[in-house]
Amino acid sequence: MTREQFISGVAFRVGFLTYKGANTFTYNAKDNYMLKQTRSSIDERVVCDDYCCNVSKVGRVWFVGFTHVMGTRVVVRYKFEDLVIFEEGV
Repeated sequence: MTREQFISGVAFRVGFLTYKGANTFTYNAKDNYMLKQTRSSIDERVVCDDYCCNVSKVGRVWFVGFTHVMGTRVVVRYKFEDLVIFEEGV
C-alpha cells in the first residue's frame, strides 16, 4: 500500500492478518482516526464498523496511531509497505 492510498481511505489488512474474515481497517483523513471493519468469514461482507484508534502522525513511509486502554496510552506504528490492500471477492 502507498501513502496516497492510505490517506484516500482504501481498506487494508495488516500484513499477517490475511485469512478470510479478518478485520480490515480504513483511515478517515477528515477526522484523523482509524476505523476497524469486522468482516464475515463466509462472504467477507462488513458486519460491524467500529473505532480503532486516533492517528497522530502520517509520515512519508509510516503512520503512528494511539488509543487509551485502562488509562494508559497505547501507541502503534506501521509502515505502509506492511499494509495489504483488501480486494473484494478475491
